[in-house]
Amino acid sequence: MGSIEGTIEGVISALLTSADTKNKEMYQAILEGSEIKQFNNWEEFYFAVLYPFEGFIEAYIKTNIAEDNNAVFLISKSQFIERHFQKLIIKKEGSACCADKSRTIITRLINYYASGDEIYFNYDAEYTYHLPKKIFTTHSEIIRFYDAVKRLYYGDSDKYIIALAEMMGKP
Repeated sequence: MGSIEGTIEGVISALLTSADTKNKEMYQAILEGSEIKQFNNWEEFYFAVLYPFEGFIEAYIKTNIAEDNNAVFLISKSQFIERHFQKLIIKKEGSACCADKSRTIITRLINYYASGDEIYFNYDAEYTYHLPKKIFTTHSEIIRFYDAVKRLYYGDSDKYIIALAEMMGKP
């Protein structure tokens, strides 16, 4: 059994090394083709690199996907938001299909803000593995928690703490 574990560990290590190498190659290609310099100050780096890139992402989303500011926030910060939904789904429902459930919620949230269609889950459908069963089952519950996570992202934790306590109190 040790050789299988060693082989799996070797494959995972090789994949991570490959991804790291590709990231470094991309970094070098961008650096060589631009006027980006080395920064020692995080604020300089933010305003010279990250801030313009965030602006580019926002403009891309508004031009090609959705103009609504909540939809833009959801798309550009989807990993941050999804993790909060996913962690609570795991706590209340277990880890089975938790990624499918949290992605479904994020997709429906984006659709709601882009088109105005309220979030509704059809629990009578043939396949429902991707639908949350115990929490985040209603439009208002999802919107309230999303709003709290968004406020947390911007440093306001009050509503998040209240929403988290509310979700944790559900059976």
